[in-house]
Amino acid sequence: MSESLYWTWLSIKLGAASPYLSRLLATHASPKDIYDAESSELLSLDKIPESVKTRLTDKSLDRAERILENCRAAGIGIMTYADPRYPRVLKYTDKPPAVLYFRGRPIDFDRKLCVAVVGTRQMSDYGRDMAYRFAYELASAGAIVVSGMALGADGMAAAGALDAQAQTVAVLGGGADVVYPKVHKKLYNSILKDGLVLSEYPPGAASDAAHFPQRNRIISGLARCTLVVECPERSGALITAEYAAAQGRPVFAIPGAVDMPNSAGANRLIKNGAVMATSAMDILESFESAAFPDLDSSAIGAMRYDAKKAANRYGVSSKKDDNRVIRLGSFRGTNTDEDIEQASALGMEKEQKEPAREFVTMSPAEKTVYDFIPEEGDVSMDLIVSATGQSVADVTMHLLSLGIKGAVTELPGNRYRRA
Repeated sequence: MSESLYWTWLSIKLGAASPYLSRLLATHASPKDIYDAESSELLSLDKIPESVKTRLTDKSLDRAERILENCRAAGIGIMTYADPRYPRVLKYTDKPPAVLYFRGRPIDFDRKLCVAVVGTRQMSDYGRDMAYRFAYELASAGAIVVSGMALGADGMAAAGALDAQAQTVAVLGGGADVVYPKVHKKLYNSILKDGLVLSEYPPGAASDAAHFPQRNRIISGLARCTLVVECPERSGALITAEYAAAQGRPVFAIPGAVDMPNSAGANRLIKNGAVMATSAMDILESFESAAFPDLDSSAIGAMRYDAKKAANRYGVSSKKDDNRVIRLGSFRGTNTDEDIEQASALGMEKEQKEPAREFVTMSPAEKTVYDFIPEEGDVSMDLIVSATGQSVADVTMHLLSLGIKGAVTELPGNRYRRA
């Protein structure tokens, strides 16, 4: 039997966003070794939940075989964790997928500078223009734009990369053959022509609201840095930024008007330590050209950006409210009752309106840093480093992550207080 079968079996047993893959591979050479292990051996594994160990004792390969057959029928490729094409940059994250399903042309993620571009689904004309412009410039210079193909900023980022005649990557929250949102069918097909669509979910898997935070860790994990275009205080884009910070990768944000609610999240990121980006060069100059020989910032030529036309060209849409989809660049009055009914039926994810638990969850190391910050007043980074025994780099990363989560606020003089 093929190794892909055992990797698929293992991915089913672990589920999405599992933190236990590396632990299992530390004691077993391959998924087949895990499959062949006696139940008593599996049940005695350390630091693996009982529920996971019990699932691993189930030796049925029926579902894995059906998934592989569905992949063949749908023209979907498989990259296992052991596949040479599997991005090494993704292996450096806490929860790498055991299997990636894909359509399109594989990309050398380890040789290319990949930049995650994310933002709100309900964006302004300014956000539309910035998502398109930055993605176009980054792609023109040889970077790979990675997004989630969602409504709004994600879709416009993909459109910008496509107009630059460059490859782009869309990471989906359902099967690689499931277009979500459905109104982005034209965009999906355009990406497939020369780019790549990825998912950790098998063919036919429906897009579910719970999948999107899990999907976001892959978006940030594939990229060397994350750019937040425009987002409110509560947005899925901030989850991607949080993952990037936790992975030790730079977070950039495009500033917006202080009286625009849609810019509040991006502005807060900058206030709490993210790098302000006013052009693609701010991002490109942060990476050494020797590490990414395909980069050529001189290829960014002067052009007249027309994001409105690009939105129409690729069928990119934006969320207007809870049940209405607006075609970016189209007169709002042209939305028919059928359009609105379809948008409502899609069950599109709503921007977070209440504080999400993800923004207050802390790793043990973050908790150590947070606990040293007094209930009242503030403290310097030097004192935090001295008290916690962590390195300056680690404390900086944890403070950035805590700032993104809204738990701490940076003050002048490299001092911090609880938010």
